[in-house]
Amino acid sequence: MTKCFAAFLGAVMALAAGPALAEPVTLKLSFFSNDTEVNYAKVIKPWVDAVNADPSGAVKIDAYPNGALGKSLPAQPQLVLDGVADIAFINPSLVPGRFPDDQVFELPGLLKDLGEGTKLYAELVKSNSLRGYGDYHVIGSFMNANYNLYSRRPIRSNADLKGMKVRIVGPIVGQTVKELGMVPVLMPPNEIVEAIGRGTVDAATLVPAAVIDFGVDRVTSHSYLLDLGAGPLGVVMNRARYEALPAEAKAVLDKYSGAWINDLYVKALLAHNAEIIARFKADAKRTVVMPSAADLAAIKAPYEKVTAAWAAKDPNNAKVLAKAREILTQIRAK
Repeated sequence: MTKCFAAFLGAVMALAAGPALAEPVTLKLSFFSNDTEVNYAKVIKPWVDAVNADPSGAVKIDAYPNGALGKSLPAQPQLVLDGVADIAFINPSLVPGRFPDDQVFELPGLLKDLGEGTKLYAELVKSNSLRGYGDYHVIGSFMNANYNLYSRRPIRSNADLKGMKVRIVGPIVGQTVKELGMVPVLMPPNEIVEAIGRGTVDAATLVPAAVIDFGVDRVTSHSYLLDLGAGPLGVVMNRARYEALPAEAKAVLDKYSGAWINDLYVKALLAHNAEIIARFKADAKRTVVMPSAADLAAIKAPYEKVTAAWAAKDPNNAKVLAKAREILTQIRAK
C-alpha cells in the first residue's frame, strides 16, 4: 500500500512539474547590421530582452546581429521564408516587388512625422490593405522619419539640388528627387559611405539616425532638411512558424507585439533623431539648412505630380492612398 501511494504521489508531482520544466520555444532573429545601430540597440534588443524575461518562460529568442545570418538588408524577408531566421528586421522599400503597396509611405508630403507614420502603417497592416504580408506575421511596424538630404557639398536652397547624384531608398523617393532635378541611385544604407567616397553619389536621402549609424556623417557635412517622403521598417516572423507555435508561446509574442514594440520605437527614435539634428546644428564644421518659404512653395507642384502619377498608375494604388488618407484623418482627429 505504501509503495502504491508513493508511486501515485510521484506521478502527480511529475505532472505538476511538467509545464514548469518544459523547454521554451527557441526562435532565431536576424539583424543585418551591427548591434550598435539605433534600431537594434534601442528597439530590437530591449524587445528581445522583454520576451526572454517574460515570467512564462515560453519563448527564448536568440538574436543574431552583425549580419550573422545575412548582411543584405533587401534579403531579410527571404531569410524568414527560407527558414534561415524565424524573425527579421526588414526594410520593405528595398524590395518593392514583394511589398508593392508600401510605396504609399514614400509619397512626399503625406506624413508629418514618424509617430503618425507608425500608427498609419500599423492600421494598414491590421486592415490587410497592403499586399505582400500574407506569408508574414507582423510583430512591429515602424516608420522612418521623413528623409532629408545629407551631402558632401553645400546645399543652400532647392537650386543647389540640380544635377546632384543622390542615393535613394525606394522608387517613389527616386521619382521625387528626379522631379527636383537630381539623379537618383538606389542602394542600401551600408553602401553609402563607399559610394560617396568613389563619387558614385554626392548625397544621400536618409534620416538623422542612419547618418550616424552608417558613418555617413564622416563623409558629409551639409544637411538640407527638405522632407522627401518616408519609408517603413518592420519586424516580421514567418507566418507558418508563428501559427505552429504552442498557445503559450503565441501569447508571449502577442503581448510584446504591436503597440508594445511600436510605442517603444516611436519614443526612442523621435528623441534620438532630434538629438542628432541638435548636435549637427551645434557643430561649427557642419551646416544645417531648413528650406525657405519660397523653396517649400516651389516643391508643392512636383510633390503633387509624383502623388498623382503614382495613384494613376494602378487602381490599387489609388485605393491604398485613399485608405491611408482616411486613416490619417482619424489619427489627426485624435
